[in-house]
This record gives sequence, C-alpha cells and structure tokens, in this order.
Amino acid sequence: MLNLMKYYKENVLATDYYYKFYDCIIDFSNTIINDDLEVLESNISQFDFFDDDEIIEKFKYLCQPNTDVTSKINMKLFYLICFYLYKNGYYLEEFPNILKRPPDNPSDFTYNEIRSKLLSMGKGSNGVVRYATRRTFVADLTFRRNSYVFLEEDIDYLFEKISTRNARFNSMSENEKLKELGNLIENMLLHDEKFKKLDYSDLTFNYINDDIVKDFRNKVQCFRHASDEALEERQSFSNEQKKFLIDYGIIIIKSIYTLLKNQKK
Repeated sequence: MLNLMKYYKENVLATDYYYKFYDCIIDFSNTIINDDLEVLESNISQFDFFDDDEIIEKFKYLCQPNTDVTSKINMKLFYLICFYLYKNGYYLEEFPNILKRPPDNPSDFTYNEIRSKLLSMGKGSNGVVRYATRRTFVADLTFRRNSYVFLEEDIDYLFEKISTRNARFNSMSENEKLKELGNLIENMLLHDEKFKKLDYSDLTFNYINDDIVKDFRNKVQCFRHASDEALEERQSFSNEQKKFLIDYGIIIIKSIYTLLKNQKK
C-alpha cells in the first residue's frame, strides 16, 4: 500500500516546481475536528493506493466533468497524484506537460484544457462539449512511462538552457537527447579550453571516472555533427543501445552535477 501524502512529504524538494503546492497539500489542521483520531486516520487513508493502476484511475476520476476537483481533498489528490506519476517517469500522451507542471487551479486542466482539446478535435458544437464526450475522452487518456533514469528538475533546466530550441529533455527525440547529453557534459566541464577533472570515486564507487566520461563524449559525438561520417555512424546504433546510452549519460550528468554543486559549498 502506498500513501501519496507520505510519498510527497518524503520526496518533494524546496527547489521542485511541486513545492509551490506544499501549503495547499499539508494542511491537515484544517480537516481535524477536536483532535479526533478517527477523523485524522480517515483523512490519511484517502491517500492510500494499492498500485499505479489505481492511482491512474483516480486521476481519471478527478478529471471527469461531474467531479468537483476544487474541493479541498480532491485538490490535494490531484497534486499528489501528478507529483507521484511525474516522479516515477509517467507522462500523459494527450497532454505531455501536465504532470510536469500542473496549473495552480486544477480545473484549468480538468475543464479548460480538456474542453479546448476536444474542440480542436472537432468533438464539440458551437463551443459546447457534451459531458458524455468528455467522460469518454477522459476514460481513454493514455499514460506512458519513460524508460529513462529520472531527471531532477534542476538538471532538466540545464538541458533547456543549452538546447537551441529551449526544449526540456523528455520532449526531445532519442538522437537529440544523445546530442544534448554530450553538449551538457562539455558545458559543465569545459573551462578555459580544458576539461575539469573530478574525483568520482567516492560518489560512484569507481564506476565512473574521467576516462569513462571522455569515452562517453566520444561515443555520442556523432549525434552532435551532421557530416556524412557522423550520419553513417548514427545508423549503426540500435534503439536499445541508444536507450542504454541515454540512461548512462543521465547518470554521468547527475554525478557531475552533484560533484560540482558540492565544490561550491
């Protein structure tokens, strides 16, 4: 059994986008009457879920047109579910950014965005979308899960900064991910035309070192260039090999980021 309130409290960071909802989520004092333990336990149990499938079904329930998502408990559930699904690599195919950055008012998504989406699909008439149409659409929402190692918000922001199109990492193609992994490693380590040498041994148990980082940069170099030789080399990578390199590159980036951050303390 997973308690989403406990998960949020144990995993949210002050630097996370989701921290802005902390006061909205952590306010049990307003729901406890006369310190009644049964009331407290009842409120806590509303955040218990058996598995991810049950969590996803609850999300769909919150998005249904007849659900009052503005009630205090439903707002908490909306943010807690979005936080959990995002942290565990899920995204919503029809709305790829909703789990990453839910709106300040959940109804902006559950009513406005869903309604606008259906109108753009020609599912309404004269600006009106029938409840039955919305219910069917919500029930069929498609959740996908990234196969990649999870990327913290701070590092994702670094990818956005160096991207020529200001793209977040998960919105990139696999080839673009590999290109930007090489670019970000260079951006983080190259100083005065020399690459910084870091002591990875303690953090990574010697699984990463300067030579491994250099080898990785060389391996993905073909994704950073458009010469005939580079394009031909890209073709030699299978999809499975690309996914492995993406996961491995993220681990390298996270290690470099941690070591550089610790140096500044």
